[in-house]
Amino acid sequence: MPKARLLAPILALILLLTAFGVSAAGDPYQVFLLSGNQLNFVDLLTGSSNVIAVNGDHFTVVADGVMFFDRSSHKVMIAAPDGTLTEHPFIQPSEGVTRIDWNISHDAQSIAWTETSGDPSALTTDTYIANIDGTEQRLVFSDGPRNSIRAYPVAFSEDKSILYMDYQPDTIGDLTPFHQYAGLFALDLVSGNTNSLPGEPGCFCGAAIGADTFLRLTLADSGFNLRIRSLTNSTEATLAPINNYTQGGDMLIAPDGNRAVYALAQISGFGTPAQTVQTVIVLVDLLNLSQRTLAPPTNRLLHPILWTEDDSAVLFADQQSQTTWKAMISDGTFEQVANGIYLGTLVPS
Repeated sequence: MPKARLLAPILALILLLTAFGVSAAGDPYQVFLLSGNQLNFVDLLTGSSNVIAVNGDHFTVVADGVMFFDRSSHKVMIAAPDGTLTEHPFIQPSEGVTRIDWNISHDAQSIAWTETSGDPSALTTDTYIANIDGTEQRLVFSDGPRNSIRAYPVAFSEDKSILYMDYQPDTIGDLTPFHQYAGLFALDLVSGNTNSLPGEPGCFCGAAIGADTFLRLTLADSGFNLRIRSLTNSTEATLAPINNYTQGGDMLIAPDGNRAVYALAQISGFGTPAQTVQTVIVLVDLLNLSQRTLAPPTNRLLHPILWTEDDSAVLFADQQSQTTWKAMISDGTFEQVANGIYLGTLVPS
């Protein structure tokens, strides 16, 4: 498995910790999803790996393991690098809950999760937040009943005073090529008040919230417009469509807030053996309010997953081939960097 380019950032982090006299309790690991049902923990110091068979989804690197929903047991589990599988200590479906979704804050110190219950025609959603260690748990929002609509946690604000959420069409959202949103709103975690974000509800299209910026794809006569709005000073701009592709989403804002990427695709026979794909990655300059294609179209359905190398490169997942790719922002070159889909890095404390 090619690992060198994914390895560099974590080695730099280890050197930084050592310089300040901070030692990790264990070796750091990079985690990959293989064949959709195996977690591969790669020890970055020894090069050894440990593969764990799982039956789950919503894989999220958290603390010293990988959090996921186990389809067999219908429980939220945590997989550790040594192969141990344990139940999550405080996020579990109570009686009648049919679905749990979660989102972790940018500093990895807080978690929000939703518990959806009821018949499809009358769904109710309870939203909770807590510190990542389970302390200060509280119910912050109850919604419903709604017909085939559930509330979904999208992102915390930078100061974690707001939880951004979406009114997500149940089941349909799991079938689209890219993650899309229908009615985004802000939940004030102090007052409990909710307010729709500007222009919401919109089309069932791509969006992203990060670095105090709200990005939203909107339907145009041909393709998608991109609306860019500051969440701090309410300034707004709209960029014209790049092309007439019919699918778009998986928007990813760089941590420094200067750039973003998203995917556009033209798909025929989606989900069938005859599926054909043409995907283009769009690079957005959030300072100069412009966008362009990063590279020529590809026949891979690529999903942006992580900004890396000081925001000079982006990692992408190819779900069909179960591989991870990297694109350099400077010249748009793409290369495969791993077999398996990169989920994240564990740095034990």
